[in-house]
Amino acid sequence: MKVVVCLILLFVTVAKAAFDPVDPKLLLQFVAKQLQATSIQVASVTQYPAATQKAASGQFLWVTSGAGAWTSGFFSSSLWQMYNYTSDATWKNLAESWTAGIATQENNTNTHDVGFMVFYSFARGYELTGREDYKRIALQTAHSLSTRYSPIVGCIRSWNGPHFQVIVDNMLNLELLFWAAENGGSATYKEMAINHSDHTALNHIRKAGNSWHLVDYDPNTGAVLEQTNTPQGYNSPNGTWSRGQGWAVYGFTMAYRYTKLERYLTTAQLCANWFLANVPSDYVPKWDFYVPDGSPRDTSAASLTASGLLELAKYVDTVTGQKYKQAAINILTSLASPAYLADPSNTAAILLHAVGSFPDNSEVDVSLTYGDYYFIEALIRLINF
Repeated sequence: MKVVVCLILLFVTVAKAAFDPVDPKLLLQFVAKQLQATSIQVASVTQYPAATQKAASGQFLWVTSGAGAWTSGFFSSSLWQMYNYTSDATWKNLAESWTAGIATQENNTNTHDVGFMVFYSFARGYELTGREDYKRIALQTAHSLSTRYSPIVGCIRSWNGPHFQVIVDNMLNLELLFWAAENGGSATYKEMAINHSDHTALNHIRKAGNSWHLVDYDPNTGAVLEQTNTPQGYNSPNGTWSRGQGWAVYGFTMAYRYTKLERYLTTAQLCANWFLANVPSDYVPKWDFYVPDGSPRDTSAASLTASGLLELAKYVDTVTGQKYKQAAINILTSLASPAYLADPSNTAAILLHAVGSFPDNSEVDVSLTYGDYYFIEALIRLINF
């Protein structure tokens, strides 16, 4: 029996053999042209690319949102990433233009996603420019986010409602709290983020390493009322929403960076190992790991996980780190293939075949601004590895 198991493992290893190395610098040249095309297509700096939609012309054009959409900060952050990579003031000017309007969200206490909106725009901008007005806005937004914390539950509330709902995505919003605690904000922000991370590890991550999308808590006692995958994942007992799994890999790696708590590194590896053991041979997952073959893929889950793996690879032993790095390269190489990389004659986006929310039939088989962002971030992380 042991021999059979070893042969099976060997087959899986061979089936997922290392791809030819991706050329991140060459890909970033392509990225630069697509971002420039997007800035021309969108034009208004108070509108933010969200997802593409097929137009009458047959081209896929960006559908935009206002500053209050959870995705609003990703385009400016893509521009900040290019400025960080090139030191070209053109990117800085574009980033500042698309960052400014998001300042309207600094006092928004109605959503946890101000972490996404403002960390990726103003905190990132502050790190690259030192602008004190950016820092002030980021710190004020961290305060707004902190008002959604419950000491009874030990988490930041994700969705508003009669119960206390927390989604695994919220791990990424915690970065604003961690960052703020290190940049002049209250030390309690870090305590909140740690408590939230601990509860997420306990209640969102299953023993095997896959994740629940939503945990519903009793706001009066903190008791877990329900663990479910159905809001954005597949309605099955084992359903595992692929982007949620990516949020977990990335989020616990980020939490370890800020805290150096070994339990977060352990959780990040558990989630990463599950992802890699269950992802298809081309390393781009279906929108949920348990949906039938032929279901839409989600390149945003792939790019997000690749970026998380490249950071995680730096915190573990050499052998494990090389495994995670190679897996990230395999993901990026697949994403850079004609199967997933956008055709510039047809769209200003970067990655094709992403899924926003399949159960809601919302943004299915399109390009997504955050999928593009994490692809850029992963390429730059690979260059700087």
